[in-house]
Amino acid sequence: MTSAELKCENAAHAEVLPDRVQDSNDLDSTIHHPKGWWSWRLVASMVTVGLSMGLFGYDNSFAAPLVALPLFIAKYQGSGVSFTARNLDLMVPVPLVGAAMGVFIAAPVMERLGHLGVSVLTTTAPLYLSELVPAHFRGRAIGFCIAGVSAVGIIATTIVWATAKLTDDRSYKIPLGVQAACPVLFGILTLFCPESPLWDVQHDKHESARRTLMMLRNGKTDIVEAELSMLQRSIAMDVERRAQGHFWDIFKPAHLKRTLTAGALLCLNQVSGLILVATYSTVILVQSGVANPFQITVIISCLQFLGTVIGPVLVDKVGRRPVALVGFSILFVLDIVAGSLAAAGLTTDGQRLGLAATFILFGFFNSASFQSLAYVLPTEIPTTALREPTVAWSVFWSYVTAIITTFAVPQLTAADAANLGAKTAFIFAGCVFVTVLWTYFYIPETKARTMAEIDEMYSVKLPMRRWRDYKCEVVSSTAAELGAGKEFS
Repeated sequence: MTSAELKCENAAHAEVLPDRVQDSNDLDSTIHHPKGWWSWRLVASMVTVGLSMGLFGYDNSFAAPLVALPLFIAKYQGSGVSFTARNLDLMVPVPLVGAAMGVFIAAPVMERLGHLGVSVLTTTAPLYLSELVPAHFRGRAIGFCIAGVSAVGIIATTIVWATAKLTDDRSYKIPLGVQAACPVLFGILTLFCPESPLWDVQHDKHESARRTLMMLRNGKTDIVEAELSMLQRSIAMDVERRAQGHFWDIFKPAHLKRTLTAGALLCLNQVSGLILVATYSTVILVQSGVANPFQITVIISCLQFLGTVIGPVLVDKVGRRPVALVGFSILFVLDIVAGSLAAAGLTTDGQRLGLAATFILFGFFNSASFQSLAYVLPTEIPTTALREPTVAWSVFWSYVTAIITTFAVPQLTAADAANLGAKTAFIFAGCVFVTVLWTYFYIPETKARTMAEIDEMYSVKLPMRRWRDYKCEVVSSTAAELGAGKEFS
């Protein structure tokens, strides 16, 4: 072959190869980072489902300032500047028992009626949102749940702050009335949301799933077909397990690690200091002699909301592990600072102001780390066949942990009990330290990963530190399949 012929052949090869590489890159981008998929129906659905978690946000946020209202204390206790530990234990943890019991109703109802039917439940909303968006946006989508909690929490604390100035029983009846009205409003809004595409595919309603995705993905056919292909591959891996599976399969040796990893952060968040800073913040600030405790509680709620806006973006852009490791380390330091200020006696204005500032910062970093991750992991770690029971189990234990912690905190902080006050933060610091160590060894990097990819990486027993850069076989095979379909179409 002459040098001229060789040069021509190399040139022809150079023209073909970049096209093939470009097609492969385009297909990979369609799967992991699609473009132009936003639609107004998707935004409306995300906001509605996110706000449905606001029911929990209202209950969780208005309790702290409500139980510190002088007229409320006078009505239901009779005397004292604050409720006794016994009365606080009766009012705050007991309602959580009902929430824990309701979790197990959600799993079978989701399986039979779909996620829309019970989308107001905390068990369903994160799972539902994770199935409405592409994999690379999953963290931010579920962040809408927590943002909904924080947004309604701001409303709750502001309402109690405003009514605290009233001199009759309206000061506590108005917040309780708004609490009763919220479920009606959010329940009506959920009627306009579409069904989950994943649920449709699992129940052989492929055309319904395609129609929903076309509506949610702004009519982008290539994105819809890529998502459907990955969903079908993931479900195909679990079809036998789903047909023969039971709720308790989540505890089988093959799934136990994933079950524990999925639900751990929901439980560990309850012992991070969140209950001290969020649920009992106003009570602790009043006990500590901090000025303007109601206004500071509103500021804490605002910073929590800001954290839920920033945190999910970091989770999707930076990754799960960096946000967890850095965020939890900061919370450990803040717990130590809060406990140290309390141990110093809180005798000066500077110490009391420092405690208030520490609580405010804790609210932000807890939302940006724990709360931005806690509901993401249960929706992406389990296999497709075990997602509903895993989420239900995770949320159940988060309530159990919350019940125990909300019961224990008054016994530790109240003057008529252990009288530790804000020094209780030292106990939570120890819990967060253990959480940091656990996170390093057990939390995988699932940023922009589809369910099929997560299944593959667990099946090959990949160490957590290697997840970020691992190239999955299922992506290559799906890209090849879609590329072949495009070539012959």
